Amino acid sequence: MNTPFGIPSTRQRTSRRPLFVALGCSCALLAMLVLIGGGTGIYFLAQGPDDAPPTSTEEPTDDPTADPTEDPTDEPTADPTTEPSDDALVTLSVSGTGEGTTLDADGEKLTSQNGKFVGTTVTIENQGDETIGLDLDNFLFHGDDGSTYELRYGAFSTSGPQIAPGETATADVYVDVSEDTVLESVSYSDPIGTGGEAIELPLS
Repeated sequence: MNTPFGIPSTRQRTSRRPLFVALGCSCALLAMLVLIGGGTGIYFLAQGPDDAPPTSTEEPTDDPTADPTEDPTDEPTADPTTEPSDDALVTLSVSGTGEGTTLDADGEKLTSQNGKFVGTTVTIENQGDETIGLDLDNFLFHGDDGSTYELRYGAFSTSGPQIAPGETATADVYVDVSEDTVLESVSYSDPIGTGGEAIELPLS
């Protein structure tokens, strides 16, 4: 650019572009800080107190302590074949055992179908006030392996057969088992004398 006097000017024109760039960067930085600060505040407000209790969508049960998978009692189940109940109205005893391949049953000779007959005599005393009826189903023999055997034959000393209050009766009972069967005990039960509970008597 020439001066009015024709002498070249040595003055340089200054540019304002760096100033605008600096102002733009400052505004952008300020806006970014405002956004970060506002977002952080909103985040902490949304979190709430650290000790706030968690919410639950489950409905409480009527009995919070109930556990349906637990056994309601810790008491073991009694074994009805080992100890007679205190309410038993009979006294029992066993005497003598024998075995053989044949059996004389009221004049009829029976032959073992499984290997051998095993028999014993059970004495029953009725100490109650009611008459007790006898039946073959009242007796079971028990093997040393836990097996049970129903009677093949039985003979009772009383008619009916029944045991009146205060009376004593005997029952000759027999089972038909294999040759290698080892019998350990015989059990007796009835609805009146033992209340349906089986009383087990050892054979030896």
